[in-house]
Amino acid sequence: MKRRFTYGVVHVGSVHTSLVIVSFAALDDVEIIERVRKETGFGEEVFRRGRLSFASIRELCRILEGFRRLLADYGVTQVFAIGTSVLREAKNRLGILDQIRIRTGFAVEVADMTQEIYYKFFALSHELLENAENFGEKPVLLMDITSSGLGLTGWQAGRLLFQQNVASGSLSIFERFSEKERESLTFPSAVRDYIHATLSPLWPSIEHHAIRHLVLSGLEARTVAALLAPGAGGSHAFVRGEDFLRFLDSFAGLTPQKLMTRCAVTESRANLLMPTLLLYGEVVRATRVKGMFLMSTTFLMSYSVYRGAQLAGLSCLAEQEERTVQLARTTAEKYGSTREHCARVERAAGAIFCALGDAHGLSPRALLLLRLGAILHETGKFVNLRRYSRYSYQIILGTDFFGVSEAEKEIVASVAYYYNRGNPDRKDERYARLSHEQQIVMLKLCAILRLADALDQGHSGKIAKLSVKLSKEELCVRFEAEEDVSLIRWTFARAAALFREIFGIEPILRKA
Repeated sequence: MKRRFTYGVVHVGSVHTSLVIVSFAALDDVEIIERVRKETGFGEEVFRRGRLSFASIRELCRILEGFRRLLADYGVTQVFAIGTSVLREAKNRLGILDQIRIRTGFAVEVADMTQEIYYKFFALSHELLENAENFGEKPVLLMDITSSGLGLTGWQAGRLLFQQNVASGSLSIFERFSEKERESLTFPSAVRDYIHATLSPLWPSIEHHAIRHLVLSGLEARTVAALLAPGAGGSHAFVRGEDFLRFLDSFAGLTPQKLMTRCAVTESRANLLMPTLLLYGEVVRATRVKGMFLMSTTFLMSYSVYRGAQLAGLSCLAEQEERTVQLARTTAEKYGSTREHCARVERAAGAIFCALGDAHGLSPRALLLLRLGAILHETGKFVNLRRYSRYSYQIILGTDFFGVSEAEKEIVASVAYYYNRGNPDRKDERYARLSHEQQIVMLKLCAILRLADALDQGHSGKIAKLSVKLSKEELCVRFEAEEDVSLIRWTFARAAALFREIFGIEPILRKA
């Protein structure tokens, strides 16, 4: 019999602050015990003023205190609290989080945009696989619009093709225009022009995937489904691209006021819905898709399912990480990295990490960051062979990796930068930019990557077989090779210096 987990999930969003109490047993066995949603205007305030006022913080804490009492009434002690755009964009975020912790006891995670889209995609990918007959082997474009950004993800038969994030979301677009500008008759065309200029650089890199269908989700997608496919029912609806464009054109200039009248939504909902529909329209026109699948999946439910999968230890979590790794491999190949060399370094780095066991003092998540560093460590050679580590650093920081936070990406970029350079010190601006915790993780991963890269020095694949074992204060790396490996031995000996310093363990290279 499946074990059930009962827990609460709190989401502090731009338009709503919500709570769900969930009973989870499997991805297809999720029960919502209680659901509460409070409409707020926190997002508009943050995007307009850059911060939440004291009065708004107090109101947010009052709402969360009510959630805390409701959780206590149900006897729920395990709670996952997350904030998205409204907290991510607030300049006084640290103060807000501290007040929430003191007043309510909630420790709120603030998701980066890539993490927010990753959580949303977790449940959505399950829906896509469950409804595979609708998509077949054809590539589809998953479009996720948040208050502050837009995520575009290419998906084909369970595999990620690409992931692009743009800092132009529904609320951030709307708040870009003043109240006087919003009252102008030309406001709809100005918004459309702004969206077109923002998104047009994306299409050349996306069009060769021959996308023919969009997958949309969230409250806005539900609204479109209710308007254009009212009898669809089920977990999704389908709308032809030409029908959606005809729907947009029927407004003769889409404004929040017209949406309020025609769609019977509140003013705050209309302010979000207008730029969202125009974003949909821009993508439909640019990609010339045949149609749109409108999914009922919301961020709150996706994050709830993600947390349930974590508690249950489901294998789909590892599968999701592998999609991120595969996306990194695609990125590395795009920048001309040698697939075979990167694969050998990745395997060697993983073997060293696992052999260290508890001695490395790192979380399992660090293994993913190490693998990404191994895959991407030579991408900068595409730009400049002489200073490639600098460009690898810039490429990694400038690329979105599915579910990898900005803080984690800084670690990966720094590992790729320092693995073949001198040891960093406080005078180095890249190193000084990292927090103390990031510095520790980066140095440990860098020490491992140096050894792993040394084992394929020359990119020749001379080492045919490799085994790694930790014995007391020695890390014994045994190998089999038929050719001369002098370069590998010498490079390994130099790389061992940082490893000794960081782990207090002596790396030994021996022929089997």
